Amino acid sequence: MKKQYAALSFLFLASLLTIQPAGAQSQRRTEPGNGPYGVPQATFLAHHLGTDHAEGITTLDMNGDGRPDLLSGAYWYENPGPDGGEWKRHQYRTVGILNEFVSDSGEWTVDVNHDGAPDVITTGWMVNGLWCYENPKQPGVMWKRHLIADSYDTEGGTMADINGDGKPDIILAHYNHSGLLWVDFSGPQPKVHHVGDKTQDGHGVGVADVDGDGKADILTPYGWFRNIDADHDKWEWHGDWQLGDAGFPIIGYDVNNDGKLDIIYGQGHSYGLYWLEQQGTGAQRHWKKHVIDESYSQIHALKLVDIDGDGQPELVTGKRYRGHSGHDPGSYDPLVIYYYKIDRKTGAFTRYPIAVNSSAGAGTQFIAQDLDGDGDIDLATAGKTGVSFFENLKVNRVPKATREQQILLNKDWPFPGEGATVTQEDGPAPK
Repeated sequence: MKKQYAALSFLFLASLLTIQPAGAQSQRRTEPGNGPYGVPQATFLAHHLGTDHAEGITTLDMNGDGRPDLLSGAYWYENPGPDGGEWKRHQYRTVGILNEFVSDSGEWTVDVNHDGAPDVITTGWMVNGLWCYENPKQPGVMWKRHLIADSYDTEGGTMADINGDGKPDIILAHYNHSGLLWVDFSGPQPKVHHVGDKTQDGHGVGVADVDGDGKADILTPYGWFRNIDADHDKWEWHGDWQLGDAGFPIIGYDVNNDGKLDIIYGQGHSYGLYWLEQQGTGAQRHWKKHVIDESYSQIHALKLVDIDGDGQPELVTGKRYRGHSGHDPGSYDPLVIYYYKIDRKTGAFTRYPIAVNSSAGAGTQFIAQDLDGDGDIDLATAGKTGVSFFENLKVNRVPKATREQQILLNKDWPFPGEGATVTQEDGPAPK
């Protein structure tokens, strides 16, 4: 019976082959076809760099070779460059761990003491503090930490120029509603600013010019602060929305190209990805909610960046793994990383896969830059399943011999001729 079934299957497949139109062989594509916007789909090769379970990530050239290395938790991963190869792991600092949580919900690279050597700023969920790890300017030396500000239950933050001085600041939000804080690093010492009260702080924060006056406003899960004079802590509160436990950052972007800033946000501890359409102005300003995607949960990290080179940014996001130790809705659903093309005529979002049901979780941050130096934008993230580097294959300079070392065959499995028993139904053993 099995032989008859195999024969019928062969004949069916052969019939499919015989009805292919003439020239079909020559019509096969050798690269991704155009998506709905006439641009080829961006494709990525996922590299799993390590199993450390920190969730923040940043970049810094740690060894002076001109390449951005990846830093996450206690370790940095040495960039092999455009020819590919191993991202070697090195320890450079110590990080506290409590149960499955590394105290690392956010990392940013800033030259805090202005000595020409960039330092690393970190904050964590399980341990108090916004910390500076000082660059010792010599290899093989553990970096020392210095407290910048108290910051309890910090689920994340974002970097942006808040006061308009052309230099990056960092703003933090807190799950315990202890009050927003932002830090100005332009002076000889970091200057800590506090914004609003406890009721306006929460899970999620962003920075964008909501009202189009040229100043950076602050976005929270409960509304936004209009920037009157950031340096002198003057803000005007607008409680325009309720986003729930939003992800990081809350993004401001004109989705439908009508000249008004809209809001993009994810649910960091539940299902859902949404955008709010800004309608009206001034006292008549209101917001219309649109669904982008409700098929996966824990959308804790988001990034808006042009990854396919068409001059328009795409939305990059994905599922965080065990944000609340497995207690969030959908905690055991498959891990996914996606990007979305945005149709600025209709406001529609079209989803494309980066990694689906793999070991890559989105963590609390995304890196988006040309990490391998080949001319296209790559991605990286970290989470409880480890650090992942997503190599953009739009430009591919990796030699074939190196690619052959990256194949996803599990060498622990027995293959025919290597300890497996070959039957007639399996076919002949390889010679």
